[in-house]
Amino acid sequence: MRRWRSIAAAGCALAAVVFLAGGMKAQAQGPRYLVALSDLRTARDYIESDHREAFEHERHHAVDAINKAIEEIKRAAWDDGKQTKYAPPAHPDTDPWHPMREAVHFIDEARAHVMEGYDRPENQGLRERAVEHMDEARRALWDVIQMQRH
Repeated sequence: MRRWRSIAAAGCALAAVVFLAGGMKAQAQGPRYLVALSDLRTARDYIESDHREAFEHERHHAVDAINKAIEEIKRAAWDDGKQTKYAPPAHPDTDPWHPMREAVHFIDEARAHVMEGYDRPENQGLRERAVEHMDEARRALWDVIQMQRH
């Protein structure tokens, strides 16, 4: 009898823990890594759709910086258990400067998404490094856009 009472008490305790844990909200991911990844991939697609030779160096530099940012963000997202394989299709356009302006826009969006909320200490500065790479890509593209105006 004593044994059944102990088992029943343990079962009730376990049921209470499961009930209370089920009602608690899961801790949300602070930075919106997956949205930022999508924005960065879209920015990279826009940059790669521009084939003018005059800006080959700047384009290559911006794509390298975006790839570095993507790798940092993917590492942080993987640490949080997120799936990072989705990439949206490229957006075609006929304006020759549109890809550069859109790439800057999507880099800015990705930066904002990454900076939202609390960065987990386990990420060990991944967010800051990703933002640095995004800023570097943005500067390279902005230099090209400014050259177009002169």
